[in-house]
Amino acid sequence: MSRTALLAGASGLVGGHVLQLLLADSAYARVVTLVRRQVETRHPKLEQRVVDFGALDAIDLPAVDDAFCCLGTTIKTAGSQQAFRKVDYDYALAFARAASAPARSNSCS
Repeated sequence: MSRTALLAGASGLVGGHVLQLLLADSAYARVVTLVRRQVETRHPKLEQRVVDFGALDAIDLPAVDDAFCCLGTTIKTAGSQQAFRKVDYDYALAFARAASAPARSNSCS
């Protein structure tokens, strides 16, 4: 059975490692990434989507079997507690909601 994975945050340290694991896993026929900027990795299974994480509710996401969230930052990089919370909480929550929407779960497209 071939599965589709949705990965948010593939351009970061953890997300980059998760991306490599997903691409190497024969269980996945397709890996769709949501990123702020494209990653250098090229692979036949990889579909990259550059998105605004603040507007995930307006993005038409594909149906997927599994979703992986690797969004995160540091206070230093974010610059403030408010900006840190936006990435580590708000964006992660928006991703979870979008990825688990009934129309997007339990089927591949």
